[in-house]
Amino acid sequence: MKRKKSLLAFLMIASLCQPATTWAAEVDLLDKYPVKTPLFTQGLELDPTGKELILGTGLEGKSQLGKFNLQSGELEDAQNLPNNYFGEGITFTPNALWQLTWKEKKVLKRDPKTFEILDEIDINTEGWGICYDPDEKVIWRSDGTSTLYKHDPETFELLGQVKIMNGKLAASKLNELEWANGHIYANRLYRDEILKIDLASESVVETYDVRPMLDQTLNEEEIASVDTLNGIAHIEGDEFYITGKLYPYIYKVRLK
Repeated sequence: MKRKKSLLAFLMIASLCQPATTWAAEVDLLDKYPVKTPLFTQGLELDPTGKELILGTGLEGKSQLGKFNLQSGELEDAQNLPNNYFGEGITFTPNALWQLTWKEKKVLKRDPKTFEILDEIDINTEGWGICYDPDEKVIWRSDGTSTLYKHDPETFELLGQVKIMNGKLAASKLNELEWANGHIYANRLYRDEILKIDLASESVVETYDVRPMLDQTLNEEEIASVDTLNGIAHIEGDEFYITGKLYPYIYKVRLK
C-alpha cells in the first residue's frame, strides 16, 4: 500500500510540473525579428544559398519583391510589380524565382539572382500560395480552396490537381505554401494555424496552433492591427521563419 501511495504522489507532482500552456509542445519560439515598417506579406522564402530571406508583398500599386534584412528589419533592394498587379506567393526552382499574382491570374517568372521578370504566364485560377517540390520536381500552387495544382517548373504547364482533406472535411482556404521534409506546410486564410499536408494521402496530418505564441508576443494594439498569418520559409530540419500581413515581427520557430 505504501508503494502505491508513493507512486500516486509522484504522478500528482509530475502532472503539476507540466507546462501551463501546451503550445510549446507544437510551436517553439526560437527568436523574433522586428519589422521596421509593416509589410503586407504574401510570400516568404529563403534563397537557394540559405543566406537571403526573400519577401513578397501585396496590394495593387504597392506590391514589391525584395530581400528582408533580419538585422535592420527593412525590405532592401525592393522591386515594384506593375501597378495593376497584386503580388502573392513566391518560390524558387532550380532555374527561376516564381511569383504569383492574385486576381490577375498571372505568374511571373523571374531571374533567381537579379529578380528580372523573364516571362508572364496565364493561370486558370487566382494565385495564392506556391512552393517547389524537389522530390517530384514540380511546383504546387493554391488558390484559396482545398485544391492544390501541380505545375511544370520550367513552363508552368498545369500537370494535375488534388483536393486536400482535413479529416472528413475539405481543407479550405489554403494559402501560402512551403515544401519541407517531404510535406507541404500551408497557412489558411484568417486562421492562426499551419497545416502539414501529406500528398500521398492527400490529407492534413498535423495542425500547428500559432495563436498562443502570438498572444504572448503581441500586445492588444498589435493584435488589432495585424491581418492574417501569411508567410512560411523553411530554414532546416523543423525550423522555419513565419510571419503574416502587417505583422510587427518575423518569427523563427520550431514546428515539432
